[in-house]
Amino acid sequence: MSDTDAPEAASADVTFALTWRRRDDGLVGDLEAENVADRPVKLSGKPGLIPLDVGGQPLGAHTIVSLEFRSPGYAVMAPGQRVRSEVWWSGWDGRDPSGEYIVRWEGGEAHVQASGPLRPAAAGPATNLTSSWFTLVD
Repeated sequence: MSDTDAPEAASADVTFALTWRRRDDGLVGDLEAENVADRPVKLSGKPGLIPLDVGGQPLGAHTIVSLEFRSPGYAVMAPGQRVRSEVWWSGWDGRDPSGEYIVRWEGGEAHVQASGPLRPAAAGPATNLTSSWFTLVD
């Protein structure tokens, strides 16, 4: 099977881990996905992150996806292989985040509980999150 033939990962095909750390007054983190399927799958584009409040509702901070060109615009994972996307969140002045996020990608969505700080230290202005392309973890 060639890389272009690998199907887009469905929600049941991948598990996610999100780790945040402080950088200045904001957060920078690593979102990792692992292929738990028994076949190669791909993750296309950049992931979206939606932080949830303590009641499980979206906070209103969404991921801004920039549209710079990358070829190919996906990463293919063999079974057991992992990919990583660097993520950023520079400020928040709204409701308290729970540390739980919805991760969205072309093939589905999943919930992930983050480790590390729950919110940026910067109290405002409120900002959206950004993410980078998925790349294979060595």
